[in-house]
Amino acid sequence: MYMNKDEALKIYKEAKEKYLEDMTDKNWIEFCKAKSTCMKLGVRI
Repeated sequence: MYMNKDEALKIYKEAKEKYLEDMTDKNWIEFCKAKSTCMKLGVRI
């Protein structure tokens, strides 16, 4: 799944907000996936 850096950062921020609102395992997994995608694309968080 390829995406640009801006899109990856947007998804990361949304996942982070969602996780901080409701700290469930599902939200944690989505947050970690978004973070790893950002790291793979070289996005500075």
